[in-house]
Amino acid sequence: MSYNILDGGVDRLPLIIDAIKKEAPDYLTINEANTFAQDDNKILKELTQQIDLPYFDVALSEEYDYHVAAFSKYPFKHTTKPHPLTRACLITLIDTDLGELSVASLHLTPYAEDLRHPEIDLIIKAQKQYENRILMGDMNSLSQSDNYDSQIIQQFTVAQLKKFTTDTQIRFDAINKILSVGYYDVAKELEKNKENTVPTPTSKDTSHSQMRLDYIFISDSLLPHLKDYSVVKNKITDKASDHYPIIAELK
Repeated sequence: MSYNILDGGVDRLPLIIDAIKKEAPDYLTINEANTFAQDDNKILKELTQQIDLPYFDVALSEEYDYHVAAFSKYPFKHTTKPHPLTRACLITLIDTDLGELSVASLHLTPYAEDLRHPEIDLIIKAQKQYENRILMGDMNSLSQSDNYDSQIIQQFTVAQLKKFTTDTQIRFDAINKILSVGYYDVAKELEKNKENTVPTPTSKDTSHSQMRLDYIFISDSLLPHLKDYSVVKNKITDKASDHYPIIAELK
């Protein structure tokens, strides 16, 4: 499960916890885990008890405090925190019924497509030695497979134009780069990639049109185990953040 909880959740944390507990994931990525590392990981320690995922770690953002946290049912054999990144990435190694998995929890830079390429290269390099790989989080990028209408650009804010376009053309090359090196978009594989992950009804972010920014990618070795994918939309997640959580099932 991957969830961008918006600025650390703050007063929305009870809703976020309810949303997570309802899905009961074995592994959880949280983007924008702001303040989670303060006071000796106080929020991290409280959250891990409430969602019943006993193993956790956090990668600190290199700009502001948009940290990335991961929670797991399985012990971490090894952790890596690639840098430099505008936001953050935490890569863990775990043993599961599917074998050894390398799981990258990440949040790519929101500023421009060209700036996301070196971050992707860094993360892919850190994971490539492992056969079974999962990569998930807020990619801040658009997928060509989602068939966005070119007219959507006319509705973009200045921030969106910088984030998603060059010379009035939508850029898809960040996601294409991930796909080109042996990762598979689970939403696309299960033909569920037209479901937006932003915005929610309570979102106040004007840079969010109806689009998919949150992804789960897996290596080809895990494709036979892919059973399901969904964007979790309900009364709780409508209010808990500006992003909807996404979840994939591997068996």
